Amino acid sequence: NSNRINNDKTDLISPPPPTLSLSYVATNSATIALSGQSEPGSQVYLTQNSSSIGNIRTNNDGIFRFEEISLLDGNNNFKLVAMDPAGNQSPPSIAYTVEYLSKPPELNIENSRDGQTVSSKKLIIKGTTSPQNKLYINDRFVMLGSTGTFETVLNLNVGDNKLFFVVTDRAGGQTQKELTVKLE
Repeated sequence: NSNRINNDKTDLISPPPPTLSLSYVATNSATIALSGQSEPGSQVYLTQNSSSIGNIRTNNDGIFRFEEISLLDGNNNFKLVAMDPAGNQSPPSIAYTVEYLSKPPELNIENSRDGQTVSSKKLIIKGTTSPQNKLYINDRFVMLGSTGTFETVLNLNVGDNKLFFVVTDRAGGQTQKELTVKLE
């Protein structure tokens, strides 16, 4: 009998874990939106640092989007679980981490100050920042030590020399400092 369709069987298959489309690991934005994909028609539950922060139903194509998620300073770990209409629960997703860097990066210049007069053509600049940051002095990349220390030599010209420091963190936050050093 070919017109008997097996629609009396209940869905016993758990949905796969939901996935997030996350293109960054750090941000300086206090609120973010998270979107991803799961089994179409399933309810997706989201936790942040092990606390439940809500759930949302996926579209027919399995896409979901959580708006206006407030981040905590430091690491925010997100996990998702999906539940299909039959009540089957997915295994938890992998942990997605977003680091919230609310303050601009620190930059400490230890041995030079604005308006300083020196007699040597070679100026040694020392200082510290966070080791994950990127530092440029006058558009030249400066390597950082494992603890964020730096030391570099700059060649000065006679008269005023402008030193332009730009440090950028993983979230795109920037701190800029400018010093003028005079070579006699």
